[in-house]
Amino acid sequence: MEGEGVVDYLDSFIQDSEYLYRGVVDKMWLDDYGRPSSGIFTDSFGISVDRDGGRVKEDCLKTLFNTRKFKAICRIKTADVRAIEAYPVYKPTIDNIYHSEIHDSEDKIQITSKRKARALLAKSEIITN
Repeated sequence: MEGEGVVDYLDSFIQDSEYLYRGVVDKMWLDDYGRPSSGIFTDSFGISVDRDGGRVKEDCLKTLFNTRKFKAICRIKTADVRAIEAYPVYKPTIDNIYHSEIHDSEDKIQITSKRKARALLAKSEIITN
């Protein structure tokens, strides 16, 4: 069948108005504080997120909560990511056209600055299921 297996991609530039969604697993949740650890923003392979890509919040959350068991989802505006001097990168996969990453900079993947990781968390909205 023509077109089968073809993935449509979004614009490679993530707009400042878009939200980036990050799943929080149980081991990254700080029960005493009722929030995730800033460690959710320090992955050495790039911080895996889903961009909204024009979807409404409910659809973004439903997709993430249905793909894996998350304690919560954090979302952050792309404009806030850039203001913190982190770098959003569109990295779609065959299974997920919304997949993106947050890198430290254009040249460095892992965010090693605790200040930057805390700033990303502070600008995030935490949504529990």
